[in-house]
Amino acid sequence: MPGNEVVQYLLFAPSSEFASIDAIVFLEPSVEGFTKGPDGSLIFPQMMPEEGHWYNSIISEKIRDLPETCAMRDGRKWKRIPHIVLTKHGRRWEAYDGLDVEYVLDVTERMLFQGFATPFTWNKIEQIVNQFHRRAMAEYERVGFLVTVDRGLYRVRRAFRKKNSNESDFYFGGKDRRRFHGFVTIGRESDGADYQAWLFEQLLNDPEAGEREFHRFFEEHSDFLSEAMMGVPISHRPYFPSNKQTPDFAVSPILPRDSGEWVKLLELKGPEASVLASKRYLHRGLAPALTQALAQVNDYEESLRDSLNLKDIEKALGYIPASAQRAVLIGRTPPREDTSLWEKRKAEQPSVRIITYDELLQDQRDRARRRRR
Repeated sequence: MPGNEVVQYLLFAPSSEFASIDAIVFLEPSVEGFTKGPDGSLIFPQMMPEEGHWYNSIISEKIRDLPETCAMRDGRKWKRIPHIVLTKHGRRWEAYDGLDVEYVLDVTERMLFQGFATPFTWNKIEQIVNQFHRRAMAEYERVGFLVTVDRGLYRVRRAFRKKNSNESDFYFGGKDRRRFHGFVTIGRESDGADYQAWLFEQLLNDPEAGEREFHRFFEEHSDFLSEAMMGVPISHRPYFPSNKQTPDFAVSPILPRDSGEWVKLLELKGPEASVLASKRYLHRGLAPALTQALAQVNDYEESLRDSLNLKDIEKALGYIPASAQRAVLIGRTPPREDTSLWEKRKAEQPSVRIITYDELLQDQRDRARRRRR
């Protein structure tokens, strides 16, 4: 996000209350020296590193001075989340003296955006965020939450509300939009990601666990679904008054910024549901449960465009989405002999992402393995 937009966005954009951000990272201006334009003339760098850091420090200070009520969808105050400065010059810049910032030294934008190909930068950012979560746990307890740190998972559960005690240094309860049915994971370390995968696998191997149990799991461990869907999962929202329907999850951007944003509509079916029709059919298609789920997400997308639903959609998401993506989570991955058929049938539904629980678990394991690398 361009630096000159950040503070104005946080102060005046209603959608900033629907964001879910763990840290604000300031990039050092990229200076490769002089370059030549199409006509052969020299183009000077727009901003040198020292000038850029002074510019970023002003933004950081303004964010720290935001009102106490300026908070995200989980009640965290924007002014208190970590500020991280990336610099490739191996030094801490005096521009940030007196400001509460953390540094990641000797990195470049290329290293950052290559992601897990060069994981040092991301691991360092994750360590800083986890330190923030550890400090925040005591604050949660003070405003009426039960807190627990178990095997790398930071979890909270609403216990009670004391009069005038729903605000702390980092938390403003009046903006908390979460649905608490039990403990909710607010952060995790690498061990926590492994533990989450183990919990999911145990649930997956429980013959008594169905759609309801997995929906509850995703409500308690929203980051598990968030990473798979690349967004913020919102349980049973939005509600469509026109037909009295609601998707299992709507997945919104982590930083909704304007009316052109997308939304992902996710329908859940249990892992026991079949994904392919019986082998007794000559032309095996998708199983009835999956066909029904596809119809449901198609209906949800149509409901997004119904003017009778717009008020409730904006209340749930903070914006009116310009486009929708559809997804279905259902069943187990078919056996090896059905792999070609399964891929063929999924390809026949190009507008809907079809995911099995096994694929979701493997995706989580792959991310955990990259974290440890």
